[in-house]
Amino acid sequence: MKKLLYISLATAALFFGSCADENFYDAYRDPSKIVQTNVPKQFAGFMKINFEDVIPSYWNYYTVIRSTSLTYTQAHGFTNLTGRYVPGPAVTDRWNRYYKFVAQYRELEKVMGTLSATQQAENRIYAVTSTIYLYDHTSKMIDNFGDIPFSEAGKIGSTGGDFAAALAKYDNQTELYVKMLDELKAFSTELNTITLSVNTEREFKNQDLINKGDLVIWKNYCNSLRLRMLNRVSAFPALTARANSEMAEIIAEGKIVDENAENIAFRVYNQDTDLDTSGFIDALEGANNNIAPKPMIDHMNANSDPRQAWLFEKGTTAATYVGLDPTLTSGAQDQLISDGKIAIYNRSVISRNKWLPGTLINAAEVNLILAEYYSRNGNGTTAKTYFEKAIRQSVEYYVRLGDKADVLTWKPTTEPTTAEINAYIDAINFSGAVTAADQLELIAFQKYIHYNVMQADESWAEQRRLKLPVLVFQEDETSTIRKTPPTRWTYPNSERVYNPDNYNAVKANDNLSTKIFWDVK
Repeated sequence: MKKLLYISLATAALFFGSCADENFYDAYRDPSKIVQTNVPKQFAGFMKINFEDVIPSYWNYYTVIRSTSLTYTQAHGFTNLTGRYVPGPAVTDRWNRYYKFVAQYRELEKVMGTLSATQQAENRIYAVTSTIYLYDHTSKMIDNFGDIPFSEAGKIGSTGGDFAAALAKYDNQTELYVKMLDELKAFSTELNTITLSVNTEREFKNQDLINKGDLVIWKNYCNSLRLRMLNRVSAFPALTARANSEMAEIIAEGKIVDENAENIAFRVYNQDTDLDTSGFIDALEGANNNIAPKPMIDHMNANSDPRQAWLFEKGTTAATYVGLDPTLTSGAQDQLISDGKIAIYNRSVISRNKWLPGTLINAAEVNLILAEYYSRNGNGTTAKTYFEKAIRQSVEYYVRLGDKADVLTWKPTTEPTTAEINAYIDAINFSGAVTAADQLELIAFQKYIHYNVMQADESWAEQRRLKLPVLVFQEDETSTIRKTPPTRWTYPNSERVYNPDNYNAVKANDNLSTKIFWDVK
């Protein structure tokens, strides 16, 4: 088969028969090696197929994120090399994994379609939760690319292997966001009414790799994802009123990720499968990918941020924490790094911690969203409450990441005290931010710190949307393509080659300057 598959066919020819065994939750068997499938097994295979985009892994971080989101957000310090603001072929890996993921989802739909009405009702929970998970990752694809093939993507398993018939059109990004918001709202309501039989409850728990079959957690996940997506489109004129009204409804219901104990994550349970973070060591430490960024370090130094020692280590020859200055020449930067002057991400807590979770939604993130919502609507007092709660949760989050550290050499020996956390919050002084614009600056900087290298996609989306924090980038004067960080990723070359008719419909917007629809500032 010729370079088989322009990947927007969704490479389903390789995956449409895949599934997982009945003990996938414990055994993590490779779904592509199993011939027979059913709804629960296909559900597990679907959740597993894109784990590299969730659990910190070598391929995603080193190949994709290192040269894109981490650099564009200054989540790490980077040297000013030629071409640093051009995504290049790295984004193909993310594109390919997403469409393998979509292919698995289509096969789940296909298997569901073979069931009787009674059986479909019995298995309804798989359709609801798989779609919530699909929409989480689909929103990220839109945030990175804009229009994407979706409604017709991944259906080669239903076309009898006819690749031409499976060529997928690009869906309009705004319309697709609205579709997802509509369905997520309906799912949130439906989750209040679903009751599982004993057998389905047992099977669902075994196959649910994220929430272990807990419907309350799925409800929290669904609503928190809605909050994130609604907040992201809140400045888009056609969706502003909807964003504010639905966010108010979600807050009133109170079914969200509100505490760290409720965080949604793809967790690592053992080191005997490929579902672990062992490759993250080379991904973050290789090619100086773990260098500390100057804006983050400067803020932590100035305000005695209690997260600093948990996120970073001092340079080997430095008496204080020093971040890499993005305005220096690459030669000067390289010299500082080689001299051990620059801080790096903490190896015990972060890069050599094989138990890092794959974060989907966490409490600090949600409460920063709520802080922004209340500030935007003129309630600075309530915004302050959520802002400070988010900081406390962020501190706790990173301290607790160190609990299962395998290598203790660089792990701090004492945890931040309540007094130290309070002093940091006082130093930031949210009460002193009189205007909503001033408050937003503080909120945006806390997002920058909390997301760091752990949630690079969310950080890049938020920085493009808010234009905050204000970061200084040295222009790449040697590049003829892009001198500053882009506003989107460009499509893989495979789209031009294998899906030319559909690609040509979006070709005019396939550049590094076209904004995602919610990027209106």
